[in-house]
Amino acid sequence: MELKELVATSNPVDIALIKSLLDSEDIPCLAQGEHFHLVRPLIEPVLFLVAEGDLDRAKLLLENIRLSFGSFADFSDGEGLQNEDA
Repeated sequence: MELKELVATSNPVDIALIKSLLDSEDIPCLAQGEHFHLVRPLIEPVLFLVAEGDLDRAKLLLENIRLSFGSFADFSDGEGLQNEDA
């Protein structure tokens, strides 16, 4: 199973919200760096990875959520890639 990047964030509130939303829809995720983000929050944000087959559904779930400062997602282009103004 190949994992794909969904979103990256350094904000603890966003991390909890994303985990909760994905869990509520039974979308398994890997929050890479979750336990280390407090040490280097702006250098190494938490990276959410989901199975390739769940990626579209996960993006749809998060596309209308306004993530806080420190998040690197921009779903307006449908890509979930880092935006330039984050």
